[in-house]
Amino acid sequence: MTTLVHVTPGRVVKIPAGNRTRKLPDTGFNVNERDPFWAALLRNGDLTVGDVPAQAAAASATPAKATATTTPATTQAASGSAAK
Repeated sequence: MTTLVHVTPGRVVKIPAGNRTRKLPDTGFNVNERDPFWAALLRNGDLTVGDVPAQAAAASATPAKATATTTPATTQAASGSAAK
């Protein structure tokens, strides 16, 4: 039985993929809740059942945009190219 889940905000979940590990996406994805690996992650609170809440999705996207928009202005003012 598959269930839509997402990584609980503030947690990082890595899964084994061959001889490497892979970080799970922040978006929702389907898992078999009866599989022992996924069931343990659900029990431990690393995964949350349901789609990603809009509030958490907006919060994770906002800081990345804010730092990208302030960086060029700070760099330009520090170099003095705007004053010339």
